Amino acid sequence: MCKGKYDISFYDVSKEYDIAKRMNMYSPTLVVFDNKIRWNGPISLSTIQSIAEGNIPENKPYKVDLGKHIIKGNVEMLTEKNIFDTCICCAPSQKTSCCYSKAEWIKQIRKEFNLPYLGVLHYYNNKCVGGAEFVPSLAVPYPIIKGKDIAFLTCSYLSGEEHDFRSYPLKKLEEKLSSLNYKSLVAIVSEYVVFPNGTLNWFKEKGYIDLGEVYYEERDFARMHLIKKDLY
Repeated sequence: MCKGKYDISFYDVSKEYDIAKRMNMYSPTLVVFDNKIRWNGPISLSTIQSIAEGNIPENKPYKVDLGKHIIKGNVEMLTEKNIFDTCICCAPSQKTSCCYSKAEWIKQIRKEFNLPYLGVLHYYNNKCVGGAEFVPSLAVPYPIIKGKDIAFLTCSYLSGEEHDFRSYPLKKLEEKLSSLNYKSLVAIVSEYVVFPNGTLNWFKEKGYIDLGEVYYEERDFARMHLIKKDLY
């Protein structure tokens, strides 16, 4: 890949929760270079090559002035069958390889916890424009509060400046979770940036309680908090 020799270690945190706790990991994937540079989320081969050669890509805060105009389209329950509708929203490219992997993961989690779905997808003009996804907190490797009646919000999207595509599916998910015997929903959000799932004030306006700061992800400018909402 690059000139020189590099040692690469791979860890599956779904089987080693202690590593996620030790690394203060609050995203599905985390790449760490030389125990210094942290990279959350997908990363391209070209970026890996650049960092390996000592050229660190500049990063800017991912801030979005979230729109106030709430869009209410149609909703569908998220399963492995319709996960591919989210690729245009979530994938860093038009390739669907990540969605195939996620489909298998959804199928596994649903079977393990006997769940009919893992979220709510939001459609507008026959296109997926947002969603709210969850997993049982007991399946989460991150250092959060856990319990059989606590659900964890893995993803809330899309974050736009003109329209709010997130509020409607999140509200629908909260309603559905109660019927699945969950009493509360928790999430990790940031104060000023939308990674992950921010902003903190947006969730507080929707009745979530701030349980305090858990970690500051310097490269993403993300001062992350754990939040919680009781479901009735």
